[in-house]
Amino acid sequence: MTTQTLAEAKKLINNEIVEGLVEDIIDLNPIFRFLPFKSFAGQAIVVNRENVLGDSQKLAVGGTITAKAADTRTQYTFTPTTLIGDAELNKLVLATSQSDGVDEMAIAVQSKAKSIARDFQQGMATDDGTGANMNSLHTLVDATQYTAASVGQALSFELLDELLQLVVAKDGAVDFIMMPKRTIRSYRALVRSLGGVDETMLVTLGDGTTARIPMYDGVPIFRNDYLSVAETANGAALTGGLLTSVYAGCFDDGSGKIGIAGIYPEGTGAGIMVESIGAKEAKDEDITRVKWYTNFVSFNRKAIARLTSINN
Repeated sequence: MTTQTLAEAKKLINNEIVEGLVEDIIDLNPIFRFLPFKSFAGQAIVVNRENVLGDSQKLAVGGTITAKAADTRTQYTFTPTTLIGDAELNKLVLATSQSDGVDEMAIAVQSKAKSIARDFQQGMATDDGTGANMNSLHTLVDATQYTAASVGQALSFELLDELLQLVVAKDGAVDFIMMPKRTIRSYRALVRSLGGVDETMLVTLGDGTTARIPMYDGVPIFRNDYLSVAETANGAALTGGLLTSVYAGCFDDGSGKIGIAGIYPEGTGAGIMVESIGAKEAKDEDITRVKWYTNFVSFNRKAIARLTSINN
């Protein structure tokens, strides 16, 4: 008598399936957990920024006052966009999976929500602010908030100093530095070359957990996998080159005057919404809509700055 084969035996054996999904579509962007969100009424948030101050003068005794010019301001409008996706599942598939204790719709909705969160983070990093696209770090940094131009340069402490000195919206306090992972490695190499220096700090993340991350001059350095590493010189374009940018800035304090934030219309909630649409008209399917009305903004042009043309 021959021995039973594994191929034959498996006909009578049920393999154990681990409950839920293993998440291995992962890009890191911990700053997303710290970003504040501000609600607004109406169709948009309108910000009036200083353009030219009303003039003044030094006046001698008996002199004539000539400082009569009024101040001027520039108005900026920030509108939300829609991040959205539908989870559509056949009702037979739903019925058979539910009979075995599996909620296929919940899994599909969770996947859509994760995709929308990733869309926000990608948009915050590289979108162009046109049409339905989000505002981004790339589009919101003012022309006066760039470090000195270069066709290509290695990261240095001096360049980081220059970057931080541009962020003055919060009386010179800087809340974050952001760079891609390859530049994080370059920064750590700079620190190691000093010998015996621990340039890290312990931060509490949005979910209550803690993590040790790099810092410079007391400012946390966040890795952002969504930043482009294919920029052209001086950040002119996000594709077509081999360079990247490092950003620094401060978070808004809720006033709408200080720093960066996410926005959302009042009454919709600051996060992702789930809406049951119901049965599809022409097919035996259920639809659940997952969406987020939001955008990324910088209320103050002195709130963020950009160090471009980093080649390492």
